[in-house]
Amino acid sequence: MRPGLASFVAVTSMVLLACSSPAPATLEFVDQSPARPRLGEITTLRFRAVDSRGMAQAGTQVTFTLQSPVPGVELSPTVGTTNPGDGIVSMQVVARGGRVASVVVVASAGTGAEAKSVISPVISFAGTDSSSRQLTFQCGSWSGDGSGLHHAIGAWDEARNLIAGVKVRCIAHVGDRNGDGIVGAQVSFLTEAGTIEPTTPSAEEVVGNAEALYKSSLPLPEDVAPGEFSWTPTNDATHTGEYLAPLWMQPFLWDQNPLAAYSTPPNPFINRPEPQRADPIRPGIINNPRDNLVAIIAVTTGEEAFDDDNNNGQWDTGEAFVDLTEPFVDNNDNGTWDPGERFVDTNGDGRWNGKNGAYDASTNIWVQERILWTGVPHELDRPDTYRQISPAPPATNVHIDHFGSASATFLVSDPWYNHIAQNSGADGCTGGAEGPVKVDPFISGMIPLTYPSYSVERYLISDKHDVTQEPQPGPFPAPVNWKTAATCTYTAAQLEGHKVFLTAPTVSGDVL
Repeated sequence: MRPGLASFVAVTSMVLLACSSPAPATLEFVDQSPARPRLGEITTLRFRAVDSRGMAQAGTQVTFTLQSPVPGVELSPTVGTTNPGDGIVSMQVVARGGRVASVVVVASAGTGAEAKSVISPVISFAGTDSSSRQLTFQCGSWSGDGSGLHHAIGAWDEARNLIAGVKVRCIAHVGDRNGDGIVGAQVSFLTEAGTIEPTTPSAEEVVGNAEALYKSSLPLPEDVAPGEFSWTPTNDATHTGEYLAPLWMQPFLWDQNPLAAYSTPPNPFINRPEPQRADPIRPGIINNPRDNLVAIIAVTTGEEAFDDDNNNGQWDTGEAFVDLTEPFVDNNDNGTWDPGERFVDTNGDGRWNGKNGAYDASTNIWVQERILWTGVPHELDRPDTYRQISPAPPATNVHIDHFGSASATFLVSDPWYNHIAQNSGADGCTGGAEGPVKVDPFISGMIPLTYPSYSVERYLISDKHDVTQEPQPGPFPAPVNWKTAATCTYTAAQLEGHKVFLTAPTVSGDVL
């Protein structure tokens, strides 16, 4: 080789070596955006190269691969170079398959003994849309934030006047077909009566929960004619198949006069007539439980539920699906839209439409919740809405032994034959005793899970002698008369609910 050519080759090699990408001392994962990607959404990952001095290293070539192959997941680019200044290199991941996938990205730099690599956290892709099968809607908080199951609020006084502003929180849970909560879904709410926040995004701190505040106000619930509960409600192209009343009202035990029918053998398998009575205050009005049953709906965009029989992540011809009607507020509880009821015009044709007979991968999905507005019985309601059970009427000769006690039970309903709203564990019957006895709740801390046509109230009447006193007091020389008219407390709502006080039927007797 000629001397001049050798010198050129040597210089060229030195220049190439100086411009090549040196291996970093460390390679580190920086971050991921968004934190909870969905199928089809671009996810950006960032990595940083750091030199031996702990400084960001620019110009380092980094290669990206999947730790394990996952069908439908793409990386772009597969090779990148770290930036000047911050030493960061970015890449993107997209999951285009129909099924939920989880991947780990491996970033590598350098070769041989100097090679460095780092892995990303597991990247999980949720489904693309909310699923009607996952959409859940309940009011009240029962077992912590995001829960539901408080069914009633006290919204009427004894003269049938509205008590406005009684509040309850309602929570919609939004999830995809695999049960992953969806963040940022816009959930809209519509109600038959009262007021509710119109639109709320599902929150990030409680994934998939959209919360709205509901309160009693005008308009009032629709006054409906008494109906009949059936286990086989109509479910066709225009009917949702909803029961006439939610099962937490125990409509399978309905009777036209439920207090009078107490203790008769139940027959839940036949159609049951709705309880009803003439209102003693308002002429010509028939009261029944559903007069104060308020329909509320939660609506969001998403896919109709389907059975993915071949597990390919999409609906295929022949697979069963849940065909939805356009969302509507069912004021009269008959399972279909009627003129005057609010609805969401999904297809924009200016009228309400029932089920379209086709699977919809993107539509308005919705679910219904119902809550009761309950009232306070007036003195004129008392003959129909109270019934003493034990001691049996007239309950005037109840004997209590020294240090003994006797239990008392009575039934009470509101003027529409509904269990009165009871939203505090401190609710119950106590006090109201005359003579050497005291009255305490039979069981304390109870909040009802269901709201049948009446509540069964129990309390304990006990000898006031202190059994712990030393020396122990003896019995009275002769029986001493006593009388009780226990005061029963009901809390109208969880949120700043007012108290309702009712007086139990009078019980009397003597104690030694």
